[in-house]
Amino acid sequence: MAANRQKDFISEIKTKGIARTNRFTVDLTPPKALGEEVKRMLLFCEKANLPGINIATAQVRTYGELREMPYERLYDPIQLTFHVDRNMTVKSIFDNWMGYIVNPSDRTMGYYSNYVTPMTIRVQDLEDKTTYLVQLYEAYPKTVSTISLDAGNNNDTMRLDVTFNYKYWVATPISTDPYTGLEKSAGGLDRYLRDFTGFQQKYMKGLGEAGNFLTGAVGQFAQRGFSHFTSRIPAIRF
Repeated sequence: MAANRQKDFISEIKTKGIARTNRFTVDLTPPKALGEEVKRMLLFCEKANLPGINIATAQVRTYGELREMPYERLYDPIQLTFHVDRNMTVKSIFDNWMGYIVNPSDRTMGYYSNYVTPMTIRVQDLEDKTTYLVQLYEAYPKTVSTISLDAGNNNDTMRLDVTFNYKYWVATPISTDPYTGLEKSAGGLDRYLRDFTGFQQKYMKGLGEAGNFLTGAVGQFAQRGFSHFTSRIPAIRF
């Protein structure tokens, strides 16, 4: 019996493999105040954590023995580690981001919607195909670590640890479109197709006739609106 289980395990490893910790990407939709530099910063992300879940419980006695009964889901912060570029752009981005949360001069708090952002962590296989996708909602940096400087160390490079808080996270099932071979998930092709459908309906309603959507001066107006819309969508990664 044990030998059969061992053979089954080896067969599973050979056919499906084991997930690697070094195959991942992190995507952020940058807050408006930070601009597009955040996307470039993500290229320097060296380490990340997949978020966990805790269930808060309390002792409850209905009859007989006490039982630990759940009453809340708790989400632990996650940590990202970044290489710091020569121009210190990565460090400056997080300095500014923390400043939007709490002004360092007068200690005024920023508007919550101005500094939170959705975050997506993708786990990939050896062929760069996404096998697991986690979406974190309303993420923002809580802690930016110190960076130690050492005049006697000539070979080490700077790294910056950033701890993020978020409201909650959702693991999204990953599937592949049988016709296009593209990733279908809430963070991939499906979402952008839904966004385009909503955009198209909005313009069609406002412009009146469907035939005018892409013709004449009215069509030019719609195309300019569409270009503005698509420029704000992050690049889809497949």
